Amino acid sequence: METKVKNMVKKDKKKALEYIKNKEKGKKLIDEAVHKARNEDSGTKEFKSDLKISISMFKSFLSGEYKNISKRTIITIVAAILYFVNPFDVVPDFILYAGYIDDALVFSMLLRSIKKEIENYKKWQSMKEY
Repeated sequence: METKVKNMVKKDKKKALEYIKNKEKGKKLIDEAVHKARNEDSGTKEFKSDLKISISMFKSFLSGEYKNISKRTIITIVAAILYFVNPFDVVPDFILYAGYIDDALVFSMLLRSIKKEIENYKKWQSMKEY
C-alpha cells in the first residue's frame, strides 16, 4: 500500500504544476476541497486543521498575497489537496471512515516535510491580522 500511495502522490506532484500555473484551475481545486471538507466527515481535528492551513496557504499564494513560499512547498501542498479531493485514491472515500484514513496519513506525511514553511506562514498570517 505504501508504494501505491507514493506513486499517487508523485503523480499528483506533477499534476500540481497545472493548478499552480493556472489560477482559475487552482481556485476550482480550492472550491472542490472546501466543498468536500464541509459536506463530508473528513477525519480528525488534526486532519481538518492540516487541510485548512493547506488551503489557506494555496489561496494566499494564488492571490499573490503570500510570496515567501518555495516551489517545492507549494507543489507539496497542491499535491496533498489533489490527493484529498480524489475519491478513488488508495482507500476510496466511499468506504466510511477508512476512506479518510489514507488522506490523513498522506497529508500528515507531506506536511511534516514542509513544517518550517507552514510555521512561517502561520506567523505571517497572525502578523497580518494586526
